[in-house]
Amino acid sequence: MKVAIVTHGCKLNQYESFSMMGKLSQKGYFVTEDIKEADIVVFNSCTVTDNADKKAFRFIRSLEKIKKLKNDMIFIITGCLAQTDADKLRKFDSIDLIVDNRFKSKIPEIVDEYVKLGVLKGSDATYNISYRFDFDISNFEGRTRSFLKIQDGCNRSCSFCKVPFARGKSVSLEFDEVIKRFKALIERGYKEIVITGVNITNYNSNGLKLKDLIKEMVKVNGEFRIRLSSIMPDEFDYGILEFMKDGKLAPHLHISIQSGSDYIIKLMRRSYTSSSLIKLSDKARKVRDDVGLSGDVIVGFPGEMDEHFEETIRTVAEMGFFRLHVFPFSPRKGTAASVMPNQVPDDVKKEREKILLSLTKELSLNFKKKFLNNYIRFIPERIRGSKVIGYSDNYLKVISNNTNLKHNHFEYVKVIDLNPNDMTSVIAV
Repeated sequence: MKVAIVTHGCKLNQYESFSMMGKLSQKGYFVTEDIKEADIVVFNSCTVTDNADKKAFRFIRSLEKIKKLKNDMIFIITGCLAQTDADKLRKFDSIDLIVDNRFKSKIPEIVDEYVKLGVLKGSDATYNISYRFDFDISNFEGRTRSFLKIQDGCNRSCSFCKVPFARGKSVSLEFDEVIKRFKALIERGYKEIVITGVNITNYNSNGLKLKDLIKEMVKVNGEFRIRLSSIMPDEFDYGILEFMKDGKLAPHLHISIQSGSDYIIKLMRRSYTSSSLIKLSDKARKVRDDVGLSGDVIVGFPGEMDEHFEETIRTVAEMGFFRLHVFPFSPRKGTAASVMPNQVPDDVKKEREKILLSLTKELSLNFKKKFLNNYIRFIPERIRGSKVIGYSDNYLKVISNNTNLKHNHFEYVKVIDLNPNDMTSVIAV
C-alpha cells in the first residue's frame, strides 16, 4: 500500500508530515512522492495567506482529476485549512476525510484502520492535549537535523492572523518530557535540533520558560547545536542570548517583526516598537558579532503610507537582516485587518516587496563579507553532484567542493566566494 503526504506551509507542518511519514513507514507502508501512484494521499494544508488558500484549492482540484482516473484512491486532508474551512472542503466529493489539527498525529492510525478494516473515519479517541505533541522524526536515518515541537497554538490576537483559529490556544509540552525527547535525539546522532512551535517564546510549563529549557539542554553531553525557529520579539528573554557564546545555541535568530513602523505595529495589535526591535538586534551582536538575523515582514498592511514603509526600511536596514521573507498583505476572512479602511493597492504592495527584497540582497552581501577568507563552521547535510551542502551556525548555506568532508559532522571550511547570485549562500573549501 502506497501513501503520499503532500505538505504546504510552515516548518511545523513539515515536521508533523515527516513524523506521519515515519510512523507509516514503521507500519509497513511505502511512502511515495509520486501522487499518481499513491493509494492514499494525505494533504497537510496551510491557510496563513490568501495565496496559501489558492495554492491549496489548486492542489485539491488537481487531485480531483487524478481520482477520476483512479477512483479507489483515498484523499485525506488535514492542517490549518482543514481546521478553518471544513465547510468549504466538504463540498469537494474528492475529499474522503477531513481531520482537524487536534487529531493530526492520529492519521497513521486512521490509515491503518482503513487498510485493515475497510473503515475510514476520524479518531474515536477523546481529545487529549498530548495528541498535539505526538510527533517524532527520530526514526529518519541519515538526517542531520531534527525538529522538536515544544509548543502549539497562540494566545495573541494579531489583527491580520488566522493562526489562533487554526491552531487554538497556546499549549506547551511538559518540561521534563521536552528534555527527555531532546536527549533521545542527541543519542540518536542528530547534530542540530530545531526548537519549534507556533510561538516558542510563549513556552510555559508550570512556570518554566524557554530560557529554562535552553539552560537545561546545553548541559547535555555531546557535540550538537540548538536552533530556535521563529521568535516573537516582545516575548523573547534577552538572557537566552548568553547561551550563544559557546556555540551550543546557534547564533541565529528568526524574528517575526512584520513591520518596522510603530504606527503599523500598533495597528497589527503587536506590543513592541521599532526601537525595541533594534535593541534586540544590538544585544544579539554584542554577544556574538557573527549572529545571523532573518525575519518576516508584511508590506502593504491597511493604512501603510509611504512614510510608514520608509520606517520599515530604516528598521530592517538598522537590524541588518541577511534573509527576509516578505509577504504582501493578504486579507484573511474573520480577522480585524480584513475590514480595516485604507487598504493598499496590489501594485503598491508588489513595488514595496521588490524594494525590501532588493535591500535584503544588499544587507546579505554585507553580512557575508564578514566571512570572506575566514573559516566558518557548518554541518555537511547532502551531496549534489560534486558539491557538499550544509548550513553554518548562523544559517548561511555553505557550498563546498571538498567531498572529503564528513556527513553529519561539524566541519570548518574557508569561505572563498560570496556567491552574489544567491543571497544566503557562500562558497567554501
